Amino acid sequence: MSDNLNTHLNLVTIVTQFGGSAEGRGDTQLIGELARLLDADAAWPRLWLTWATLRGELPLEHDLIEFSRHLRLSGAAPAIAAINRRHDLTVFGYAGTVEIVSNAVIVDVHHTAQTDAISGIQRVVRETVGRWKQNHDVVLVAWTHDHRALRRLTEAESARIRPTSSGDGIVLSSTEHDAESSRSARAMPIFVPNGGALIVPELAADSGRAERLLALSRFSGIPTSYIVHDRVPVTSGETTPAPIAAQFPLYLDALAYSGTLAANSASTAREFESWRKTLAASGRTSPNIITVPLGGETVRITDDEHDAAGENLLVGEVTLSLTDPPMVLVVGSHEPRKNHLQVLHAARSLWVRGVDFQLVFVGGAGWNSGEFDHLAVSLKSDGHPLTIVKVATDELLSRVYRHAVVSVFTSLHEGFGLPIVESLRAGTPVITSAVGSMQELADTYSGVVTVDPRSDEALEEVLFGLLTEPDRLAELTTALDSNVYVTWDEYAERTWHELV
Repeated sequence: MSDNLNTHLNLVTIVTQFGGSAEGRGDTQLIGELARLLDADAAWPRLWLTWATLRGELPLEHDLIEFSRHLRLSGAAPAIAAINRRHDLTVFGYAGTVEIVSNAVIVDVHHTAQTDAISGIQRVVRETVGRWKQNHDVVLVAWTHDHRALRRLTEAESARIRPTSSGDGIVLSSTEHDAESSRSARAMPIFVPNGGALIVPELAADSGRAERLLALSRFSGIPTSYIVHDRVPVTSGETTPAPIAAQFPLYLDALAYSGTLAANSASTAREFESWRKTLAASGRTSPNIITVPLGGETVRITDDEHDAAGENLLVGEVTLSLTDPPMVLVVGSHEPRKNHLQVLHAARSLWVRGVDFQLVFVGGAGWNSGEFDHLAVSLKSDGHPLTIVKVATDELLSRVYRHAVVSVFTSLHEGFGLPIVESLRAGTPVITSAVGSMQELADTYSGVVTVDPRSDEALEEVLFGLLTEPDRLAELTTALDSNVYVTWDEYAERTWHELV
Protein backbone atom coordinates (compact mmCIF):
# COMPACT_ATOMS: atom_id res chain seq x y z
CA MET A 1 0.00 0.00 0.00
CA SER A 2 1.33 3.44 -0.93
CA ASP A 3 2.05 6.05 1.77
CA ASN A 4 -0.62 8.37 0.38
CA LEU A 5 -3.30 5.69 0.28
CA ASN A 6 -2.45 4.52 3.79
CA THR A 7 -2.68 8.10 5.13
CA HIS A 8 -5.98 8.66 3.31
CA LEU A 9 -7.58 5.47 4.65
CA ASN A 10 -6.52 6.27 8.20
CA LEU A 11 -7.98 9.78 7.96
CA VAL A 12 -11.22 8.28 6.68
CA THR A 13 -11.26 5.86 9.64
CA ILE A 14 -10.71 8.61 12.22
CA VAL A 15 -13.21 11.05 10.70
CA THR A 16 -15.85 8.33 10.44
CA GLN A 17 -15.10 7.16 13.99
CA PHE A 18 -15.69 10.69 15.27
CA GLY A 19 -19.02 10.96 13.45
CA GLY A 20 -17.90 13.11 10.50
CA SER A 21 -18.40 12.80 6.77
CA ALA A 22 -15.51 11.28 4.80
CA GLU A 23 -17.16 10.32 1.52
CA GLY A 24 -15.58 11.85 -1.56
CA ARG A 25 -13.10 13.97 0.36
CA GLY A 26 -9.39 14.35 -0.28
CA ASP A 27 -6.74 14.41 2.45
CA THR A 28 -6.80 18.20 2.88
CA GLN A 29 -10.58 18.19 3.27
CA LEU A 30 -10.40 15.24 5.65
CA ILE A 31 -7.90 17.04 7.86
CA GLY A 32 -10.19 20.07 7.84
CA GLU A 33 -13.13 17.86 8.83
CA LEU A 34 -11.02 16.24 11.56
CA ALA A 35 -10.13 19.68 12.92
CA ARG A 36 -13.81 20.66 12.98
CA LEU A 37 -14.69 17.49 14.87
CA LEU A 38 -11.94 18.01 17.44
CA ASP A 39 -12.91 21.64 17.96
CA ALA A 40 -16.41 20.39 18.76
CA ASP A 41 -15.27 17.56 21.04
CA ALA A 42 -11.66 17.31 22.21
CA ALA A 43 -12.12 14.31 24.50
CA TRP A 44 -8.90 12.57 25.47
CA PRO A 45 -9.59 9.32 23.51
CA ARG A 46 -10.06 11.39 20.34
CA LEU A 47 -6.83 13.27 20.91
CA TRP A 48 -4.95 10.05 21.65
CA LEU A 49 -6.17 8.29 18.50
CA THR A 50 -5.50 11.34 16.32
CA TRP A 51 -1.97 11.89 17.63
CA ALA A 52 -1.03 8.19 17.49
CA THR A 53 -2.31 7.78 13.92
CA LEU A 54 -0.82 10.97 12.46
CA ARG A 55 2.55 10.44 14.15
CA GLY A 56 2.75 6.68 13.64
CA GLU A 57 3.73 6.04 17.24
CA LEU A 58 2.08 5.89 20.65
CA PRO A 59 2.25 9.20 22.52
CA LEU A 60 3.88 9.94 25.83
CA GLU A 61 1.90 11.66 28.55
CA HIS A 62 3.37 15.08 27.83
CA ASP A 63 2.70 14.71 24.09
CA LEU A 64 -1.05 14.49 24.70
CA ILE A 65 -1.09 17.27 27.27
CA GLU A 66 0.79 19.58 24.89
CA PHE A 67 -1.55 18.65 22.02
CA SER A 68 -4.60 19.36 24.18
CA ARG A 69 -3.28 22.72 25.36
CA HIS A 70 -2.39 23.78 21.84
CA LEU A 71 -5.84 22.80 20.58
CA ARG A 72 -7.66 24.70 23.29
CA LEU A 73 -5.48 27.77 22.85
CA SER A 74 -5.22 27.99 19.06
CA GLY A 75 -7.82 25.58 17.67
CA ALA A 76 -7.55 22.09 16.24
CA ALA A 77 -6.17 22.99 12.78
CA PRO A 78 -2.88 24.52 14.01
CA ALA A 79 -2.63 21.88 16.74
CA ILE A 80 -2.88 19.13 14.12
CA ALA A 81 -0.31 20.89 11.94
CA ALA A 82 2.06 21.08 14.92
CA ILE A 83 2.02 17.31 15.31
CA ASN A 84 4.45 17.44 12.41
CA ARG A 85 5.51 14.54 10.26
CA ARG A 86 5.45 10.84 11.04
CA HIS A 87 8.34 9.74 13.23
CA ASP A 88 9.32 7.00 10.74
CA LEU A 89 9.67 9.29 7.71
CA THR A 90 12.84 8.63 5.68
CA VAL A 91 14.19 9.94 2.38
CA PHE A 92 12.46 6.96 0.77
CA GLY A 93 9.09 7.68 2.39
CA TYR A 94 7.56 6.15 5.50
CA ALA A 95 9.26 3.09 6.95
CA GLY A 96 5.91 1.34 7.27
CA THR A 97 2.16 1.71 7.24
CA VAL A 98 -0.16 2.54 10.12
CA GLU A 99 -2.91 0.03 10.85
CA ILE A 100 -5.88 1.19 12.94
CA VAL A 101 -7.51 -1.83 14.61
CA SER A 102 -10.89 -1.27 16.23
CA ASN A 103 -12.48 -3.08 19.18
CA ALA A 104 -9.92 -5.86 19.49
CA VAL A 105 -8.65 -7.57 22.63
CA ILE A 106 -4.93 -6.84 22.42
CA VAL A 107 -2.28 -8.72 24.41
CA ASP A 108 1.21 -7.22 24.75
CA VAL A 109 3.70 -10.13 24.81
CA HIS A 110 6.73 -8.19 23.63
CA HIS A 111 9.45 -9.82 25.73
CA THR A 112 8.14 -13.38 25.81
CA ALA A 113 7.71 -13.40 22.03
CA GLN A 114 11.42 -12.65 21.60
CA THR A 115 12.96 -15.10 24.04
CA ASP A 116 13.20 -18.87 24.32
CA ALA A 117 13.23 -18.76 28.14
CA ILE A 118 10.70 -21.17 29.65
CA SER A 119 10.73 -20.18 33.31
CA GLY A 120 9.02 -17.65 35.55
CA ILE A 121 7.06 -14.92 33.83
CA GLN A 122 7.69 -16.35 30.36
CA ARG A 123 6.17 -19.65 31.49
CA VAL A 124 3.06 -17.86 32.76
CA VAL A 125 2.67 -15.86 29.54
CA ARG A 126 3.08 -18.89 27.27
CA GLU A 127 0.70 -21.09 29.21
CA THR A 128 -1.92 -18.36 29.63
CA VAL A 129 -1.84 -16.35 26.43
CA GLY A 130 -1.23 -19.50 24.40
CA ARG A 131 -4.59 -20.78 25.65
CA TRP A 132 -6.28 -17.43 25.03
CA LYS A 133 -5.00 -17.57 21.48
CA GLN A 134 -6.52 -21.03 21.04
CA ASN A 135 -9.89 -20.29 22.66
CA HIS A 136 -10.62 -16.58 22.16
CA ASP A 137 -10.34 -13.84 19.58
CA VAL A 138 -7.17 -11.94 20.52
CA VAL A 139 -4.50 -9.92 18.74
CA LEU A 140 -0.96 -10.46 20.05
CA VAL A 141 1.38 -7.50 19.75
CA ALA A 142 4.98 -6.52 20.42
CA TRP A 143 6.81 -3.20 20.20
CA THR A 144 8.91 -1.74 17.43
CA HIS A 145 12.68 -1.82 17.87
CA ASP A 146 12.66 1.69 19.37
CA HIS A 147 9.74 0.99 21.76
CA ARG A 148 7.71 3.81 20.21
CA ALA A 149 4.87 1.86 18.61
CA LEU A 150 3.02 -1.43 18.70
CA ARG A 151 3.08 -3.99 15.89
CA ARG A 152 1.72 -7.47 15.24
CA LEU A 153 3.93 -10.48 15.95
CA THR A 154 6.03 -12.11 13.28
CA GLU A 155 5.44 -15.77 12.49
CA ALA A 156 8.47 -16.80 14.57
CA GLU A 157 7.34 -14.69 17.54
CA SER A 158 3.80 -16.03 17.37
CA ALA A 159 5.14 -19.60 17.44
CA ARG A 160 6.73 -18.90 20.83
CA ILE A 161 3.37 -18.01 22.40
CA ARG A 162 1.84 -21.39 22.99
CA PRO A 163 1.35 -23.72 25.94
CA THR A 164 4.44 -25.80 26.65
CA SER A 165 3.05 -28.20 29.27
CA SER A 166 1.28 -30.20 26.58
CA GLY A 167 4.55 -31.87 25.63
CA ASP A 168 5.55 -30.22 22.37
CA GLY A 169 7.87 -27.74 24.07
CA ILE A 170 9.28 -24.57 22.56
CA VAL A 171 10.86 -24.24 19.15
CA LEU A 172 14.29 -22.78 19.80
CA SER A 173 15.45 -20.16 17.33
CA SER A 174 18.76 -20.12 15.55
CA THR A 175 20.68 -16.88 15.01
CA GLU A 176 19.66 -16.95 11.36
CA HIS A 177 16.03 -17.44 12.34
CA ASP A 178 16.21 -14.53 14.80
CA ALA A 179 17.78 -12.28 12.17
CA GLU A 180 14.99 -13.11 9.74
CA SER A 181 12.41 -12.47 12.46
CA SER A 182 13.99 -9.09 13.16
CA ARG A 183 13.72 -8.12 9.48
CA SER A 184 10.10 -9.30 9.45
CA ALA A 185 9.34 -7.27 12.56
CA ARG A 186 10.61 -4.05 10.98
CA ALA A 187 8.32 -4.64 7.99
CA MET A 188 5.21 -5.02 10.16
CA PRO A 189 2.63 -2.19 10.06
CA ILE A 190 2.50 0.14 13.05
CA PHE A 191 -0.48 -0.96 15.12
CA VAL A 192 -2.83 1.68 16.60
CA PRO A 193 -5.65 0.28 18.75
CA ASN A 194 -9.03 1.98 18.63
CA GLY A 195 -11.27 0.87 21.47
CA GLY A 196 -11.33 -2.75 22.60
CA ALA A 197 -9.14 -3.78 25.54
CA LEU A 198 -5.44 -4.22 26.31
CA ILE A 199 -3.90 -6.87 28.57
CA VAL A 200 -0.22 -6.85 29.60
CA PRO A 201 0.60 -10.26 31.11
CA GLU A 202 4.36 -9.71 31.52
CA LEU A 203 6.64 -7.21 33.24
CA ALA A 204 6.77 -4.06 31.08
CA ALA A 205 9.27 -1.93 32.96
CA ASP A 206 11.49 -0.74 30.07
CA SER A 207 11.08 3.02 30.06
CA GLY A 208 9.82 3.72 26.53
CA ARG A 209 7.25 0.96 26.79
CA ALA A 210 6.06 1.78 30.31
CA GLU A 211 5.67 5.51 29.58
CA ARG A 212 3.60 4.88 26.45
CA LEU A 213 1.45 2.31 28.24
CA LEU A 214 0.83 4.94 30.91
CA ALA A 215 -0.43 7.43 28.34
CA LEU A 216 -2.54 4.77 26.63
CA SER A 217 -4.20 3.80 29.92
CA ARG A 218 -4.77 7.41 30.94
CA PHE A 219 -5.96 8.94 27.68
CA SER A 220 -7.05 6.38 25.06
CA GLY A 221 -10.23 5.16 26.74
CA ILE A 222 -9.02 1.57 26.19
CA PRO A 223 -9.47 -0.52 29.38
CA THR A 224 -6.03 -1.80 30.37
CA SER A 225 -5.33 -4.74 32.65
CA TYR A 226 -2.14 -6.39 33.88
CA ILE A 227 -1.06 -9.70 35.31
CA VAL A 228 1.33 -8.62 38.07
CA HIS A 229 4.01 -11.00 39.29
CA ASP A 230 5.81 -9.30 42.19
CA ARG A 231 7.19 -6.03 43.58
CA VAL A 232 10.64 -7.45 44.24
CA PRO A 233 12.52 -4.40 42.82
CA VAL A 234 10.84 -2.22 45.46
CA THR A 235 10.37 -4.57 48.41
CA SER A 236 13.71 -6.36 48.03
CA GLY A 237 15.69 -3.86 46.01
CA GLU A 238 19.03 -5.19 47.19
CA THR A 239 18.36 -8.42 45.27
CA THR A 240 17.53 -6.68 41.99
CA PRO A 241 19.79 -5.54 39.12
CA ALA A 242 20.22 -1.76 39.11
CA PRO A 243 18.60 -1.15 35.67
CA ILE A 244 15.38 -2.94 36.66
CA ALA A 245 15.29 -1.24 40.05
CA ALA A 246 15.63 2.13 38.32
CA GLN A 247 12.89 1.44 35.75
CA PHE A 248 10.36 -0.30 37.96
CA PRO A 249 8.77 2.94 39.30
CA LEU A 250 7.82 3.82 35.68
CA TYR A 251 6.04 0.48 35.45
CA LEU A 252 4.16 1.25 38.67
CA ASP A 253 3.18 4.65 37.25
CA ALA A 254 1.64 2.88 34.26
CA LEU A 255 -0.23 0.47 36.53
CA ALA A 256 -1.73 3.40 38.41
CA TYR A 257 -3.94 4.23 35.41
CA SER A 258 -5.01 0.65 34.66
CA GLY A 259 -8.35 -0.93 35.46
CA THR A 260 -7.52 -4.33 36.98
CA LEU A 261 -4.38 -6.03 38.27
CA ALA A 262 -4.48 -9.82 38.57
CA ALA A 263 -1.90 -10.78 41.21
CA ASN A 264 -0.45 -14.29 41.06
CA SER A 265 -0.74 -14.86 44.82
CA ALA A 266 -2.29 -13.31 47.92
CA SER A 267 1.22 -12.28 48.96
CA THR A 268 1.73 -10.33 45.72
CA ALA A 269 -1.75 -8.82 46.04
CA ARG A 270 -0.85 -7.53 49.51
CA GLU A 271 2.29 -5.91 48.13
CA PHE A 272 0.31 -4.10 45.45
CA GLU A 273 -2.45 -3.17 47.90
CA SER A 274 0.16 -1.36 50.00
CA TRP A 275 1.39 0.47 46.89
CA ARG A 276 -2.17 1.37 45.89
CA LYS A 277 -2.69 3.20 49.18
CA THR A 278 0.06 5.65 48.23
CA LEU A 279 -1.63 6.77 45.00
CA ALA A 280 -4.12 9.05 46.73
CA ALA A 281 -1.22 11.35 47.65
CA SER A 282 -0.92 12.28 43.95
CA GLY A 283 -4.67 12.39 43.33
CA ARG A 284 -4.75 9.27 41.17
CA THR A 285 -7.48 6.69 41.12
CA SER A 286 -6.34 3.20 41.91
CA PRO A 287 -6.78 -0.03 39.97
CA ASN A 288 -8.82 -2.96 41.21
CA ILE A 289 -6.53 -5.69 42.56
CA ILE A 290 -7.59 -9.33 42.51
CA THR A 291 -5.82 -12.58 43.36
CA VAL A 292 -5.69 -15.36 40.78
CA PRO A 293 -3.22 -18.06 41.93
CA LEU A 294 -1.15 -19.54 39.13
CA GLY A 295 -1.47 -22.98 37.65
CA GLY A 296 1.55 -25.20 37.34
CA GLU A 297 2.29 -28.18 35.12
CA THR A 298 5.36 -29.59 33.45
CA VAL A 299 5.47 -31.77 30.36
CA ARG A 300 3.49 -34.93 31.01
CA ILE A 301 5.75 -37.98 31.11
CA THR A 302 4.04 -41.38 31.14
CA ASP A 303 5.19 -44.13 33.47
CA ASP A 304 6.49 -46.09 30.47
CA GLU A 305 8.53 -43.10 29.28
CA HIS A 306 9.72 -42.55 32.84
CA ASP A 307 10.91 -46.16 33.16
CA ALA A 308 12.44 -46.14 29.68
CA ALA A 309 14.84 -43.38 30.65
CA GLY A 310 17.13 -46.00 32.18
CA GLU A 311 19.67 -45.35 34.88
CA ASN A 312 21.29 -42.27 33.36
CA LEU A 313 20.15 -39.11 31.62
CA LEU A 314 22.49 -37.36 29.18
CA VAL A 315 22.25 -33.57 29.28
CA GLY A 316 24.69 -32.12 26.75
CA GLU A 317 28.06 -33.34 28.03
CA VAL A 318 26.69 -34.02 31.52
CA THR A 319 25.40 -37.44 32.60
CA LEU A 320 22.88 -37.46 35.44
CA SER A 321 22.46 -40.62 37.47
CA LEU A 322 18.77 -41.43 37.87
CA THR A 323 19.31 -44.14 40.47
CA ASP A 324 21.98 -43.63 43.15
CA PRO A 325 22.74 -41.55 45.05
CA PRO A 326 19.37 -39.87 45.83
CA MET A 327 18.86 -36.63 43.90
CA VAL A 328 18.15 -33.29 45.58
CA LEU A 329 16.90 -30.87 42.93
CA VAL A 330 17.04 -27.07 42.79
CA VAL A 331 15.27 -25.28 39.91
CA GLY A 332 15.82 -21.61 39.11
CA SER A 333 18.44 -19.07 38.04
CA HIS A 334 21.40 -18.44 40.31
CA GLU A 335 20.76 -14.79 41.16
CA PRO A 336 21.20 -13.86 44.85
CA ARG A 337 17.45 -13.67 45.57
CA LYS A 338 17.07 -17.37 44.77
CA ASN A 339 19.35 -18.10 47.74
CA HIS A 340 21.29 -20.89 46.09
CA LEU A 341 24.35 -20.12 48.19
CA GLN A 342 22.37 -21.32 51.21
CA VAL A 343 21.74 -24.64 49.44
CA LEU A 344 25.42 -25.06 48.57
CA HIS A 345 26.54 -24.35 52.14
CA ALA A 346 23.97 -26.75 53.61
CA ALA A 347 24.93 -29.42 51.08
CA ARG A 348 28.62 -29.06 51.84
CA SER A 349 27.96 -29.56 55.55
CA LEU A 350 25.86 -32.65 54.83
CA TRP A 351 28.54 -34.15 52.59
CA VAL A 352 31.12 -33.56 55.33
CA ARG A 353 28.77 -35.38 57.73
CA GLY A 354 28.76 -38.34 55.35
CA VAL A 355 25.23 -38.03 53.95
CA ASP A 356 25.02 -39.68 50.53
CA PHE A 357 23.13 -37.65 47.91
CA GLN A 358 23.68 -35.79 44.66
CA LEU A 359 22.73 -32.14 44.24
CA VAL A 360 21.42 -31.00 40.85
CA PHE A 361 20.75 -27.38 39.87
CA VAL A 362 18.69 -26.66 36.75
CA GLY A 363 18.72 -23.00 35.72
CA GLY A 364 20.68 -20.23 34.04
CA ALA A 365 23.42 -18.06 35.47
CA GLY A 366 21.25 -15.13 36.50
CA TRP A 367 22.31 -11.73 37.74
CA ASN A 368 25.32 -11.43 40.06
CA SER A 369 25.89 -15.18 40.26
CA GLY A 370 29.68 -15.00 40.53
CA GLU A 371 29.86 -16.10 44.18
CA PHE A 372 27.61 -19.07 43.47
CA ASP A 373 29.74 -20.09 40.48
CA HIS A 374 32.97 -19.84 42.52
CA LEU A 375 31.68 -22.01 45.37
CA ALA A 376 30.19 -24.54 42.94
CA VAL A 377 33.54 -24.94 41.17
CA SER A 378 35.25 -25.41 44.53
CA LEU A 379 32.79 -28.09 45.64
CA LYS A 380 33.04 -29.98 42.35
CA SER A 381 36.85 -29.85 42.47
CA ASP A 382 36.65 -31.41 45.94
CA GLY A 383 34.81 -34.35 44.37
CA HIS A 384 31.32 -33.66 45.67
CA PRO A 385 28.42 -34.93 43.49
CA LEU A 386 27.20 -31.56 42.24
CA THR A 387 25.72 -31.04 38.77
CA ILE A 388 24.67 -27.72 37.23
CA VAL A 389 22.49 -27.78 34.12
CA LYS A 390 22.36 -24.32 32.54
CA VAL A 391 19.95 -25.04 29.68
CA ALA A 392 17.03 -27.46 29.90
CA THR A 393 14.00 -28.45 27.88
CA ASP A 394 10.58 -28.94 29.43
CA GLU A 395 10.97 -32.69 28.99
CA LEU A 396 14.28 -32.74 30.84
CA LEU A 397 12.82 -30.63 33.63
CA SER A 398 9.89 -32.99 34.00
CA ARG A 399 12.19 -36.01 34.18
CA VAL A 400 14.48 -34.59 36.85
CA TYR A 401 11.48 -33.46 38.92
CA ARG A 402 10.21 -37.05 38.88
CA HIS A 403 13.60 -38.61 39.66
CA ALA A 404 14.44 -36.29 42.56
CA VAL A 405 13.57 -37.42 46.08
CA VAL A 406 13.07 -33.82 47.21
CA SER A 407 13.38 -30.36 45.64
CA VAL A 408 14.58 -27.21 47.36
CA PHE A 409 13.21 -23.72 46.71
CA THR A 410 14.29 -21.44 49.55
CA SER A 411 14.12 -18.08 47.79
CA LEU A 412 14.26 -14.89 49.83
CA HIS A 413 11.29 -13.31 48.03
CA GLU A 414 8.92 -14.61 45.35
CA GLY A 415 5.72 -13.48 43.74
CA PHE A 416 4.52 -17.08 43.51
CA GLY A 417 7.06 -19.92 43.28
CA LEU A 418 6.26 -22.03 40.21
CA PRO A 419 8.97 -24.67 40.90
CA ILE A 420 7.14 -25.57 44.12
CA VAL A 421 3.93 -26.51 42.32
CA GLU A 422 5.78 -28.09 39.39
CA SER A 423 7.68 -30.34 41.80
CA LEU A 424 4.58 -31.33 43.77
CA ARG A 425 2.67 -32.16 40.60
CA ALA A 426 5.56 -34.37 39.49
CA GLY A 427 5.28 -36.29 42.78
CA THR A 428 8.29 -34.80 44.56
CA PRO A 429 8.11 -33.13 48.02
CA VAL A 430 9.50 -29.62 48.46
CA ILE A 431 11.50 -27.71 51.04
CA THR A 432 10.72 -24.02 50.72
CA SER A 433 10.84 -20.70 52.58
CA ALA A 434 8.53 -19.88 55.47
CA VAL A 435 7.77 -16.44 54.03
CA GLY A 436 5.35 -14.76 51.62
CA SER A 437 3.92 -16.67 48.68
CA MET A 438 6.03 -19.74 49.48
CA GLN A 439 4.46 -20.08 52.92
CA GLU A 440 1.12 -19.51 51.19
CA LEU A 441 1.75 -22.53 48.94
CA ALA A 442 2.88 -24.60 51.92
CA ASP A 443 -0.42 -23.77 53.63
CA THR A 444 -2.33 -24.79 50.49
CA TYR A 445 -0.61 -28.05 49.54
CA SER A 446 0.59 -31.12 51.42
CA GLY A 447 4.12 -32.41 50.93
CA VAL A 448 5.86 -29.11 51.68
CA VAL A 449 8.30 -28.39 54.52
CA THR A 450 9.21 -24.77 55.32
CA VAL A 451 12.44 -23.36 56.72
CA ASP A 452 13.91 -19.95 57.51
CA PRO A 453 15.55 -18.95 54.21
CA ARG A 454 18.22 -17.02 56.10
CA SER A 455 19.38 -19.99 58.15
CA ASP A 456 21.79 -22.44 56.54
CA GLU A 457 21.49 -24.65 59.63
CA ALA A 458 17.70 -24.89 59.34
CA LEU A 459 17.91 -26.12 55.75
CA GLU A 460 20.73 -28.50 56.62
CA GLU A 461 18.75 -30.16 59.42
CA VAL A 462 15.57 -30.58 57.38
CA LEU A 463 17.54 -32.08 54.48
CA PHE A 464 19.42 -34.34 56.89
CA GLY A 465 16.15 -35.65 58.29
CA LEU A 466 14.59 -36.34 54.89
CA LEU A 467 17.71 -37.99 53.46
CA THR A 468 18.41 -40.22 56.49
CA GLU A 469 14.85 -41.08 57.58
CA PRO A 470 13.10 -42.90 54.70
CA ASP A 471 9.80 -43.12 56.55
CA ARG A 472 9.65 -39.34 56.95
CA LEU A 473 10.30 -38.80 53.26
CA ALA A 474 7.76 -41.48 52.31
CA GLU A 475 5.13 -39.83 54.50
CA LEU A 476 5.66 -36.50 52.73
CA THR A 477 5.50 -38.17 49.33
CA THR A 478 2.28 -40.01 50.18
CA ALA A 479 0.69 -36.77 51.38
CA LEU A 480 0.91 -35.39 47.83
CA ASP A 481 -2.01 -37.62 46.81
CA SER A 482 -4.44 -35.36 48.68
CA ASN A 483 -3.51 -32.21 46.74
CA VAL A 484 -5.91 -30.61 44.26
CA TYR A 485 -4.02 -28.32 41.88
CA VAL A 486 -4.99 -25.37 39.70
CA THR A 487 -4.44 -26.29 36.06
CA TRP A 488 -3.18 -23.86 33.45
CA ASP A 489 -6.52 -24.27 31.66
CA GLU A 490 -8.35 -23.11 34.77
CA TYR A 491 -5.96 -20.25 35.38
CA ALA A 492 -6.19 -19.02 31.78
CA GLU A 493 -9.98 -19.05 31.79
CA ARG A 494 -10.26 -17.29 35.13
CA THR A 495 -7.84 -14.52 34.17
CA TRP A 496 -9.69 -14.08 30.88
CA HIS A 497 -12.99 -13.79 32.73
CA GLU A 498 -11.56 -11.29 35.22
CA LEU A 499 -9.58 -9.11 32.80
CA VAL A 500 -11.60 -8.96 29.59
